[in-house]
Amino acid sequence: MGRFEPDASIDLHGLHPDEALRRTRVLMESPENRGKSLMVIHGKGLHGKSYGTLRERVREMGARSPLVKRVWNGEDVFLPGGDGVTVFFL
Repeated sequence: MGRFEPDASIDLHGLHPDEALRRTRVLMESPENRGKSLMVIHGKGLHGKSYGTLRERVREMGARSPLVKRVWNGEDVFLPGGDGVTVFFL
């Protein structure tokens, strides 16, 4: 099996969660990304009490969005980055 290469990606490290979600939403809504895969690199959330907060918010956004046809959680499909990445198929 070959290595998965997404059509587009966004790295959210260092961004405030609201800004990270806004930027992700812009990419999801872009007509040029329809029918493509978007890898969201959100990290694992190892900083204090906020463990996994951005990961959870990104995944919740993808699950609720009518634009997202399928979601891969990195840890479930053995992607590099594991639970620090999520892929949306738009």
